Amino acid sequence: MSMRSQRGISLVELMISITIGLILMTGVVQLFLSSRATFSTQQALSRVQETGRLGMEFLADDIRMAGYMGCMSRNLNFHNTLNNASDLQYDFGVAIEGLNDVGATPDAEYPATILEGTDALVVRSAGGNSVGVTQNNDSAQLFAQNTGVTATCDAGEDSFSGLCENDILVVSDCSKARVFQVTNLQATSGSAVEINVVHSGVSSVEPGNAETSWGGNSNPEETFGPDSEIIKMNTSIYYIANGTSGLPSLWQQINGGTAQELLEGVQDMQLLYGRDTTGDNVPDAYENADTITTANAWEDVSAVRVQLLVQSTDDNVLEDPQPYTFNGVTNNAPGDRRLRQVFINTVGIRSRLP
Repeated sequence: MSMRSQRGISLVELMISITIGLILMTGVVQLFLSSRATFSTQQALSRVQETGRLGMEFLADDIRMAGYMGCMSRNLNFHNTLNNASDLQYDFGVAIEGLNDVGATPDAEYPATILEGTDALVVRSAGGNSVGVTQNNDSAQLFAQNTGVTATCDAGEDSFSGLCENDILVVSDCSKARVFQVTNLQATSGSAVEINVVHSGVSSVEPGNAETSWGGNSNPEETFGPDSEIIKMNTSIYYIANGTSGLPSLWQQINGGTAQELLEGVQDMQLLYGRDTTGDNVPDAYENADTITTANAWEDVSAVRVQLLVQSTDDNVLEDPQPYTFNGVTNNAPGDRRLRQVFINTVGIRSRLP
């Protein structure tokens, strides 16, 4: 067969085709990589903003309710009947307090895992549904409504009206309040709509009651009747610690129990407390926790300014390292290419504002 009858692609044509294909593939790959980088950055930004929003929401909800004890207003008669009433978990006379720039070893009673240089916040208040008191209390118990609601309690503990045995409760009317630990819950004999909330005897868990007998006499400061309500008391600690992934996270510990990791990627938290020093219920100055050293000074706090530094959970989402300024300090060399954003919010304590 003569060469002139051959038909096909010459080597030169093949090389030209491959070159053109490579140029087109390079463009497609560049477009893919650019789209992927944009997607990663936008996804990181969305997660950072969502983390910051939720973090502020968690903190603000508790800060607003600090010191809440039903209809009892601030500066009215309050009495704590618990043992160890000045311990961090049980000092319900101090509605809010905290630590500034925690050291390598956090203060006693605080979680040991708090990251050095971050702040911690303690909020104490009543929470959950209230249970109405049905008649005047006696020296060993209060009488409350049986709402038919049960709670998830520890093994062997009875539950009525959403309460558990060994819960720390507050009973309050609009002029006074008392904090105590319930040692026994039971239905009132012959009644399906009333329960006995007993505070006498010895509790099976800490702290127990230093005063086991009060009420049932003519002293109005110890009498709680049908105009009163019973609510569970909580002490919440918010702090920054390394999470399960190794990244800093926002944590919450309630009533000394097992801490819960709320939000991954919260790198730092700094707090300033707005104190009312003139008695007009308006903050006059914002100070860190180091300058507020007494219970009376904490009583003057009517607002908290919260600053959160949130970082993306993934590295290399930016082309270059991102300098940032947090709490008045600029970091020009963060050492990674994570996306960071600062969130600032000032939250008022409802019971302490005009």
